[in-house]
Amino acid sequence: MVGSPSLEAALSRIGLFLLQYLRQETGALWSISATPVGTAFGVPGHDGTALAFLCVHDAGDTAATGATGDAAADVSTYQRLGEAVAAALGSIAEAETRSTVTLTDPSELVPAPSGEIDGRMIAYFQPIVELATGEVVAIEALARMQTPDGVLGPDSFLDAYSTGATMLALFDRMLESSLQFLADFSHRIPDLSAALNLEFAGVPERGLAELVERRLRQYDIESDAITIELNERIAYDLTPGALAQLRRLSDLGVKLLLDDVPHSFAALDQLRGVPISGAKIDRRYVQQVTGGERELDEVRRIIERAAEHEIEVIAEGVETQAQCDRLVKLGCRFGQGYLFAVPQPGSSLSAVLGEPLVGSW
Repeated sequence: MVGSPSLEAALSRIGLFLLQYLRQETGALWSISATPVGTAFGVPGHDGTALAFLCVHDAGDTAATGATGDAAADVSTYQRLGEAVAAALGSIAEAETRSTVTLTDPSELVPAPSGEIDGRMIAYFQPIVELATGEVVAIEALARMQTPDGVLGPDSFLDAYSTGATMLALFDRMLESSLQFLADFSHRIPDLSAALNLEFAGVPERGLAELVERRLRQYDIESDAITIELNERIAYDLTPGALAQLRRLSDLGVKLLLDDVPHSFAALDQLRGVPISGAKIDRRYVQQVTGGERELDEVRRIIERAAEHEIEVIAEGVETQAQCDRLVKLGCRFGQGYLFAVPQPGSSLSAVLGEPLVGSW
């Protein structure tokens, strides 16, 4: 199949592309599920069987299945479903290829001496959902670099963009992209918010809060619609000036969140006087949540400790429905990961905004 972390994750990715394709092509709303079949039209699985996708028009008057089933469908709907599967697989294959692009000339990564960010730097978005319902509640902006060979992930270029004016300019690019996205889709999800990382450098001693305040006014977005994610390293490197910047952001109403818990729990002592509203559970712990009792207890303790600090938790790297269900039972409300959607341009993610992203895989 495709090179993905798990079969369920791959299926969810295909399902998302199917929904996008059908909704864009027909202008109607569709629901989607998948079922294993022996020999049928479908997507081959790791066990040699196939997975047939059942796409159902939400109005209830049209249904089609690629497997031998009792759902009635005309030829045109069968054709449309086949085209959707092909489009889904093609899009995923393209995304997989882009994600493994490497540069032969490292000098391509060097930013302009002035610190300006050129047009190569773009934002991809990954939705954050309410785990129990699949409702999209936020998007996370993730930096990507466009090159002639494809789109680079952050591990390839963040070190080159990690200091001084360049860091702030890259943050500004992600901030503007996020605010534009919120402005464009506020009519569909009025309470949608955006999260941005500040992991490519320490918090600057000046300019950050002023920049955020100016952009919020420019796009007419409420300050509590923006969350800035801080990792543990940043918390320990804070200077008095940087700490003052975080306090000013908090005073503006911008939310601050700790990344990579449980490791970053220790950083709470370094952030005295700075309200922290949330924390992200490291993906390594999320992926163990369906393991043995010991792994389950570790995740339970993380969630309980967050509750003690009165901060909300978001699970990163949710790849299977089993993980999602277990997290909900443990009291984790929000999450993100391949089960729901891969990081992607806003133009493609917009096709499913406003619809639950939990599938019945």
